[in-house]
Amino acid sequence: MLFMRILITVLVLFLNLQSLTTADDIRDFQIEGMSVGDSALDYYKESELNNLDQIDYLKDNEFLKITIHLEKSDYDSIGLTFKPKDKKYIIYAINGAVHIDNNEQCLIKRNNIIEQVSNMFKGAEIANPGKRNYAADPTGESKSYSTYYWIKGAFIEISCYDLTEKLANENNWIKNTLNVGVSTKEFSDFLLTKQYSQ
Repeated sequence: MLFMRILITVLVLFLNLQSLTTADDIRDFQIEGMSVGDSALDYYKESELNNLDQIDYLKDNEFLKITIHLEKSDYDSIGLTFKPKDKKYIIYAINGAVHIDNNEQCLIKRNNIIEQVSNMFKGAEIANPGKRNYAADPTGESKSYSTYYWIKGAFIEISCYDLTEKLANENNWIKNTLNVGVSTKEFSDFLLTKQYSQ
């Protein structure tokens, strides 16, 4: 019998949810109905994926990330990551971002989501490094607050990003963002060993 996938959305988690079913498969964790390992072509036409305003190639062009801005959704935008030459558009990472007014609000909402995900993935290894310098800011003034869950070769990240006005303006980024994402081990290893390695 196939397990029903559990649709996790930021809006529902912000509200006072009843307990979620315990899950043990990373594919049970969905954002906008999508999960890692899915083909983006199941949700979007290829022409849509190739004609977005925001397409970012990561280091050595090993992966690319597209950002899709949403209107009638619990997220302000979602990011999908796949390999540039993959004609199936297999998703290696997906994240949903919500723009938040300030970091204090973000941390409250983040903690609510952490509680729900902890109940959902009871067997996960959890890392909570606390407040850290944001990797993309060489000044060390922008901060991130992240919690990570490792589940069978993949991980979930729940983070608040508190950027400086300067970094946000220079890159056309949002200053305060709540991010909920899931990545395969292959992509997370790429970020650690290549994209953000010193």
